[in-house]
Amino acid sequence: MKKTMVHAKLAKHLLAALCAAAISMGAAAAPKLLVAGDSSTSDYDASKMPHRSWARALEKHMKPGITIDNYARGGASTKSFLESGLWEKLVAAIKPGDYVLIQFGGNDQKRYNQFYIEKRFADPNGLYREIVRRFVKDVREKGGKPVLVSSCVRGTFDKDGKLCQRADKWGVSLLSYAKAMKELSEELHTEFVDMNTLTFDHLSKIGKDAAMKYYVISTGWKKSMDDEPAKDTSHTIDAGADMWAKVFVEDVKKRNLDIAELFK
Repeated sequence: MKKTMVHAKLAKHLLAALCAAAISMGAAAAPKLLVAGDSSTSDYDASKMPHRSWARALEKHMKPGITIDNYARGGASTKSFLESGLWEKLVAAIKPGDYVLIQFGGNDQKRYNQFYIEKRFADPNGLYREIVRRFVKDVREKGGKPVLVSSCVRGTFDKDGKLCQRADKWGVSLLSYAKAMKELSEELHTEFVDMNTLTFDHLSKIGKDAAMKYYVISTGWKKSMDDEPAKDTSHTIDAGADMWAKVFVEDVKKRNLDIAELFK
């Protein structure tokens, strides 16, 4: 009788240990979402500006056990993200089955001065494509799944209240990078989310007044010492971040992309 009780207890403990091991293995196998991008997807210190990225807002949509490793940085372009070593750190963290969201364009476009030309600018038909190809290759070599994403539209409206994507004097706009990212996804056979089109359509539908409530400009935040509120229609606050996250999740689930497995 005593032996039977001892065996029963041992079996119970063994079963509990096996269950714990199975749970632990399941948690370890859960895919992560790693993010490479600029300020539109980065984590920000709320004490510095009232900005919140849509990538961070994805957390509330994620299934239990799914986490985000956010390597995105404000001001980053594909060029600076690679040269700064951020990309190397991200790649080192990839485990087989992880997803890597890649969204650049807003800073690749900039060539205001020599600094931007040397440190940030990447032509949408040249260097930008070369670097994104490198990113996709590196992710796949680690067993990860690259997801290319076009940049969210800026809240720029013309004098007639029409949303627009302005080109610089060389004819390059944010749309140029969105087009490049879409073409790269087709060339490289990756999943692609056209956030540029999705966000453009949404803002066009709701109009300028409602759209401004998505951006820093609506907060009265003062960027500098001149006491003038920042006219920032690029960086989203909570309302904009939450909406763009919702738009993203709805799109990947509607199209049944692989990355949809991360979301509730």
